[in-house]
Amino acid sequence: MPSLSEPFVLKTLAQASAALYTQTLPAEILWRAKQRVLDTLGCLVAGYEAGISSQIRDYVLSQGGKAESTLLPNGEKTTTALVALAHATYIFGLELADAAPRGTVHPGCEIVSVAMALAERQGSSGLALLAAIVAGYEVEIRFGRALHPHAFYKGWSTIGLLGAIGPAVTSAMLLKQDSDGIERTLGSVLSLLPAATGRVSQAGSVKWLVGGHACATGLMAAEMAGRGTQGSAQALNIWLPVISEKNAPERLTEGIDANGHFTQWELLSGVLTKYYATVGPIAAPLDAVFSLMKTHPIKAQDIKAIRINCTKRTAIFNNPAPDSDHTARASLPYCVAVAICTQDPAQLLGPAYEPSRLQDPTLLRMAQRVLISENEDYENQYPAHSLCNVSIQLQDDCEFSIEVDRTQNPRYLKPSDEDIEAKFRLIATPSLGTEKTERIIQLVKNLDALDNVQSIMEALRPER
Repeated sequence: MPSLSEPFVLKTLAQASAALYTQTLPAEILWRAKQRVLDTLGCLVAGYEAGISSQIRDYVLSQGGKAESTLLPNGEKTTTALVALAHATYIFGLELADAAPRGTVHPGCEIVSVAMALAERQGSSGLALLAAIVAGYEVEIRFGRALHPHAFYKGWSTIGLLGAIGPAVTSAMLLKQDSDGIERTLGSVLSLLPAATGRVSQAGSVKWLVGGHACATGLMAAEMAGRGTQGSAQALNIWLPVISEKNAPERLTEGIDANGHFTQWELLSGVLTKYYATVGPIAAPLDAVFSLMKTHPIKAQDIKAIRINCTKRTAIFNNPAPDSDHTARASLPYCVAVAICTQDPAQLLGPAYEPSRLQDPTLLRMAQRVLISENEDYENQYPAHSLCNVSIQLQDDCEFSIEVDRTQNPRYLKPSDEDIEAKFRLIATPSLGTEKTERIIQLVKNLDALDNVQSIMEALRPER
């Protein structure tokens, strides 16, 4: 297996990606890739009017540009790079797109955004689109795994840091680059990677731009490699130890055989579907709260305290009084308060983060009752297990407790089509209507048989 000191790591990744041009993808990989497309398109629709979507549209349209790809939701045409920038920006701040806990990355946001825009420009078939998306997921998650978990705790925003890698590989595939071209793309993108710190989540609405920036950077790396730009042969050797002194470069080529084929698929090893518009580590406590509220006679007004024992990566999201949309999505006390006071999971898809809700005294009082503690054993078991224990204590000192392991709930790591479609319908139907929502579901189910993606892009436009 190649080591960090050898020049073959990027070449191996490039060869395995290029092999997907002719390799027959396993049926389960095609299925999971289609799920990733539908799930991310739902997040795209959810972001049409969220965060800074109107501002990024204003910026994109002010640039003019060649009519290459469709800017949603209104259908204007501009360059592929600007469309990818805008669409990934819509999605990123929602905290609703998929995640890969093994690598602490959110690949779908950037990969599917650039894939759809570039496939439209190139006239790529649905099968070519899926192969390119698979390559992007496989390579980006491997980079995340090589740095997991130390880069996250060092303070990097790993999603911003690594989010250009998948789009770069996906773009190179849709541009029909050979393995040498994909290798040049990887060498280039490692030198261009955004290096956002974890503080981006606390720095205001600029957070939304992190996903768009990464997406556009990945496309630029592929476009320039296609024009002959040479990536640094030493990019990996220089970059990886700078990001984190503790890294595992051997993970970059795990599951790639001597013939340059993927034999171990990250798409099957832990891509997480999100059902709450919150940072991922909050999901297990929210599941626990909803379960306790459903199975026990608990009324919000009778609650004395909510004790949450969890991983370090969950406990850090401990701000009980968020002051903005993005800090609310990263507040375990606030999100738990919403779950207890409303008992409605749909509130955590978006409505709970409206400015007026952040000032709700009932929610703020409940958030103050959330007591969080770290569990070292839980932390050591992550990401194989995503555990937490939640206890709700009532005023009469009666207490109800539950331990939840998110990895044991199949809707997260092994969702059914029904799981993905239910989420998509919940998000898309209010915006697109039932007919278009159902049309998109059917088109994505048959994506590998489509000649191009134009019908999907048209269906994603709301009725006005």
